[in-house]
Amino acid sequence: MNKNSFNNTGYGGMGSSQKLLKRRALLVGGGALASLLLVNPTDLLAQAGHSDGPRRINLSGRQRMLIQRAGKFVCLAYQNPDPTPLLAAAAQTLALHQATEAGLRDGDDDLGLEPEANASVLSALARANNAFAPYGQTIRDAIERRRVEQEHLQAISDLNGPALVEMNAAVNLIERVYKSAELSEQMAMLINISGRQRMFTQRLVLLLCLSRSGLASPDTREELFRTMNRFNISLNILNRVTPGALRDSRSQPIVERLNSVQGDWAALRESISTALRITEVGSVEDILHVNERAEELLTRMNEIVLLYEEAAE
Repeated sequence: MNKNSFNNTGYGGMGSSQKLLKRRALLVGGGALASLLLVNPTDLLAQAGHSDGPRRINLSGRQRMLIQRAGKFVCLAYQNPDPTPLLAAAAQTLALHQATEAGLRDGDDDLGLEPEANASVLSALARANNAFAPYGQTIRDAIERRRVEQEHLQAISDLNGPALVEMNAAVNLIERVYKSAELSEQMAMLINISGRQRMFTQRLVLLLCLSRSGLASPDTREELFRTMNRFNISLNILNRVTPGALRDSRSQPIVERLNSVQGDWAALRESISTALRITEVGSVEDILHVNERAEELLTRMNEIVLLYEEAAE
């Protein structure tokens, strides 16, 4: 396999449907704390007139994936003899994260987002952005230096978790706020959970890469297995809830795709197991193979998220 084999757009895969082509081009990518947030009851009603609830849950959820994706590319660049294309992909991922962060806050016509008027959501997004700032700066520093040092990987290992936790809390709050008569509780949950699956595909590669670098925390491998288990649990939830949430013909293509990802998920699990048995720090072929499988699964999961979003509109 080519050592530089990966999706260098930093966005994820594209579908072939002409109807969804423009939207997919814009939307394709990549918490318990949400229950602890104090939300003003009037804020929960503030978005009743908005029509972008499904898209807002999708795009805010994609931010979680982009956080993992940017770190993944930097870690892969550390282990790859030619870091340039991987660092370029990390830069593209950061740019998409920044544009989406601004769109979620200020609105963006191309992304189909109105300006956010909910004070609780704005505060949650600000906390997420603040937690992301030192993590993002670490990635930018590696990009600007055009090489990855051990200090970059150590910072990614230390800062990745806090950035993800705050963004996950913001997504879960957005799900709560945007539930309405038009967007049912089940559909809001399905968009959130299916979007989170995209994040897991990237997190698995990042955790594997960090564990092989020798610089990660001792519990990184344990977290990798927990992430695999959470992907399994979430996939079971999607399979169980979807037929009841969508009782018409809209459920069929989603159920079919959920069934089809089982093969991609099995292939990714197997490639991770193989990579974990390889102990040479200098070997990159096996990790790049894992990444290739993860990209295939990311593409499939993004198709499913978009179908949920469309079904909810």
